[in-house]
Amino acid sequence: MKLGFNLSRASRASQSREHSRDYDNRSQEPFIERVRKGAAKELDLDCNDEQARGSGQDSSAEHDASAAVAPEDNPKVAASKAISILTKMETEGFCGIESESIYGAAVAMPQIARSAGWPGTLLALVIRIYIFTILNFLLQGFLLSMVGEEQLKWYPFAGQMHLCDFGASIKDCPHAPNCKGPLGTTYTAPRLYGYNIWSTRIFVRDSLKAVFPDKEDELAETVDPGEYGMENYYCRFACLFLFTLSVVDDLSGTYKLAKTLWYVPTDNESWIDYQTPSWAEKADIKEINGIDELELVQFFVAGIPLHWKLINVCFVLIPKFCLWLALVRSGVHYLMETAGIVDVIVNAMALTFVLEMDEMVFQRFSTTLTKHIMSRIADLPIFNTEDEEQETEEQALRRFNDSEVGTARWTKLHLIVPQRFLWVLFIQLLFLWEYYHTNCEQLPDGSRISKKMHLPLGLDYSPLKLMFGIDGAMEHQPFWTMPD
Repeated sequence: MKLGFNLSRASRASQSREHSRDYDNRSQEPFIERVRKGAAKELDLDCNDEQARGSGQDSSAEHDASAAVAPEDNPKVAASKAISILTKMETEGFCGIESESIYGAAVAMPQIARSAGWPGTLLALVIRIYIFTILNFLLQGFLLSMVGEEQLKWYPFAGQMHLCDFGASIKDCPHAPNCKGPLGTTYTAPRLYGYNIWSTRIFVRDSLKAVFPDKEDELAETVDPGEYGMENYYCRFACLFLFTLSVVDDLSGTYKLAKTLWYVPTDNESWIDYQTPSWAEKADIKEINGIDELELVQFFVAGIPLHWKLINVCFVLIPKFCLWLALVRSGVHYLMETAGIVDVIVNAMALTFVLEMDEMVFQRFSTTLTKHIMSRIADLPIFNTEDEEQETEEQALRRFNDSEVGTARWTKLHLIVPQRFLWVLFIQLLFLWEYYHTNCEQLPDGSRISKKMHLPLGLDYSPLKLMFGIDGAMEHQPFWTMPD
């Protein structure tokens, strides 16, 4: 978290704050400016005809002075302005919060209440939001710990080894890696099963051996339980990509919150303002434009005192990121242990509901007042478009020709691959490596098989260990090892 705000950044924030406060999030046009445009059409603002004509002449002269580029170059000027401004908007962006999440409300509502002097209604809503934020943390953490308990305790008690890459090369068997199953036999398509069916077949075989011990050798030859393995390696990899793609938005929200806490001034600024037009009577403006008092109340991102930044980092930012980390780790592990094609496709999307719980809590338990405020909070731009506003059309055209056409256009090829796509691949590969490193070992022929499996010593409930996949105490003797 940045506690000191450097001068250039503070200057940009100060220049853009007034612009941001008037923004309506849906139209991106200043609200008061829209009101003024409507009022100017109806109200007599004491502009006489001579002034209007003089203004028209001045405007015409200014137009002639600025229209120095050829008409066929006008689209290039427009593209130059749009590319420059929108690129800054994307790369530098805004300081903002999630408007439909309990996390965003936990950051914004205390600042609005502070700005208004902690009125009773807003104070009660802040306490209410904190209560449900804690409830959200507990629910998400509990569900993730239950997923961890399933993976770390109940899978071993059921005799299940890690799937790793068992059966990945079944189409090329027997002359390929990953062609030996957990029982040590070679895979064939008719003998491939999911774990539940496979373990049941083993139970039947072992039960027959126990009932007819004198026929054990005969039963071993005639009763074949098959092998446990995945149905399609590439489907599993694709579903992991889709799962990572679905959770990256939550990581973006966490980054946006961190960016907001970093960039906004460490100052006791107001997040709420009552904006009345100064060019006409308020009653006339309201009547002509059909607006009410509520539309004159503006909410916006502004400075946050130091102690509130620390509270938001400790109470919102860090827990939010830790829950995301636990979910992605548990989700990748769960999908990697899913053998069936349909099962892995369905599970890839089902796991993300845990991350959507904060939005569900916000929608179900927030008041109309809170929802209205959160929907109307304007972001704070941290980019500066003063250069684009001041440059002439000739300068814009020159910049366009220098940076966008000719050989310069080839410097823009990096835009073909979205940065978020690269981040998705990086996150997927990182957690894939963690899964293989923790649970699998590689044989000389390239096969990836499960490490030796040990039974847990008990069912002790340790939420943090379960959430992050940390094994507890295990029995020394393994219950499964890969047959030679």
